[in-house]
Amino acid sequence: MNRSFVTMLAGVAVASFLVAVPASAGVSIRIGPPDAYIATTRPVYYQNRATYRYGNRWHYRDGRGWHTYNTEPRYLRDYRQPERHYYGRR
Repeated sequence: MNRSFVTMLAGVAVASFLVAVPASAGVSIRIGPPDAYIATTRPVYYQNRATYRYGNRWHYRDGRGWHTYNTEPRYLRDYRQPERHYYGRR
């Protein structure tokens, strides 16, 4: 076979695979808070990790990169919204 035909055939196979893969199976890129934000914000320590509230989510750094909690842990929710006490008459 002709070399250009084989190259074209391989390209068509790769393109058809990329079209067939659903978007939910793609790679998710996790971007953590910017360095300037980290330098000027006091972290909240949860599970012995420095955790930061940025972009309406809680982020923490692992050795390999930034991670985000899928659901907000109760401790962090209570830190963000402390309980309010009413000491007057009702």
